[in-house]
Formats: sequence, C-alpha cells, structure tokens
Amino acid sequence: MEANNGRASRRLKGRTQTLWYRSLDWNVRETPAWQWLNLWGLDAPLIALVWQDYLSRHYSSELLPAGRAVLALTVWAIYLTDRLLDSRHTAPQRETARHRFCRDHRGLVKVLLFLILCADMIVAFVWVRPVVLEHGFFVMAGVVIYFALFPVTRRGAAAWKKPVAAFLFTAGVFVSASFVSWTAVAFFVLCLSNLLMIESWEHGREVKRGWLWMAVLSVCCAGWFWPVSASAAGLALLSLGEISTDARCVLADVVLLSPVLFR
Repeated sequence: MEANNGRASRRLKGRTQTLWYRSLDWNVRETPAWQWLNLWGLDAPLIALVWQDYLSRHYSSELLPAGRAVLALTVWAIYLTDRLLDSRHTAPQRETARHRFCRDHRGLVKVLLFLILCADMIVAFVWVRPVVLEHGFFVMAGVVIYFALFPVTRRGAAAWKKPVAAFLFTAGVFVSASFVSWTAVAFFVLCLSNLLMIESWEHGREVKRGWLWMAVLSVCCAGWFWPVSASAAGLALLSLGEISTDARCVLADVVLLSPVLFR
C-alpha cells in the first residue's frame, strides 16, 4: 500500500511539474520579445547602470566593476521583491502585465530572487570598496523603510510611494558619485515623472499636461544635462502618441537609456 501511494505521489508530482513547465513555455512563447526585459525586471537595473556609467565618465567619479555589479543586482532584487509583495494579494480587475507575470511564476521568481541576493552579498562584502559599501548601507536602510511603509503593511499613503521610489533609485545611482548637485535633482524629477506616467497609463488614465511638463524639463536641462533633456523629450512624445498601453510603458523605460547617445 505504501509503495502504491509513493508511486501515485511521484506521478502526481511529475504531472504537476510538466504542467508548470508547459505553462511557463506557453507564456514565454505568447509574450512579445520586446516585453521580456520589463516582465523579468531587467529594465530598471539596465537604466541604473547606463546612468551610473554616464556620471562616472562625465564627472570624474571612480567606478569599479564590483560597484556596477552590486548596483545592478540590488536594483533587480528590489524590483522583484516589490512585485512579489504586490502580487501576493488577490489580483485586481486591472492588473499590469509585469504583476500578472510575477503572479503566474511566483516560484520561479522567488528562486531567481534568492540567487540574486546571494550573488549581491558576495560581491558587496568581498569586492566593493568600504566607502561605497558604507554609503550603500544608508540607501538600503531607506529601502527597508520603503518596504515597511508600502508593499508589506500597505499602510503608507499611496501618493508617497512613487516619490520615495524615485528618490531611492536616484540615491542608488548617485551613491558612488562624489557630488550631489542639480544633476541629481533633475534625474530625480525625470525618474518620478517616468513612474507617475507609467502608473497612469497602466490604469487607463492620461496624464494631463504631462507632455508640457516634460517639455519644460527638457528645455531646462538642455545644454548642461543632455541625457535628462533627451529622456524628458522622449516622455513628452510618448504622452502625445497614440500607441498601445504595453508598448507605451515599455518605451517609457527605453527613453531613459538616452545616456548611451552621449559619450
């Protein structure tokens, strides 16, 4: 009897795994390639690396490979954690594609998150310079407070979530920089605008005068901070464009890669 139960249990487990793999394969095949970076949360770390590289080249900040790796891994881990926490509740009527993807593959995302955190801690404590690591601890303290206020307890005011997220992202990108100036302020405004626009579009709302505010930011930064100027101009055009919501949200992150155009 026990042997039969064991065989039945193994067969059930095998069928479950087969269905899981088929489901994953089906979802991947049905998903357009241009959405993969967004669904797996890779767009945010890529944006952080591009801006960090630009700052190190144009403002004489020393940037080692270990620091780049820790920034990318940390940002990736934060975004995946945020999605896992947001998707643990009952799915809302209008759920974003990235949260739906995370909900459908929670087990896989959890394993990926664990591996990312392990690699992040190894690189941080073995190769990152102590001064950079010390500054990074202050940013991580802010991240812990963010999760405590918003995704975990869900008690924080929703209006503050995006500004806090934009501030922490800015702090992470500038953590290895030897300065904090108007460049950081301009970058913060750009990140906040990006988050607010994407949230509005995903909920079927248009951002009133969004294109105008981005045009003003673009003009203000022209001549002294060209990447912000170019990215703001891109967001302004997307605000006026007539394209699908998914494509618009993905392109809103793509335009933040503008530093690659300025060597």
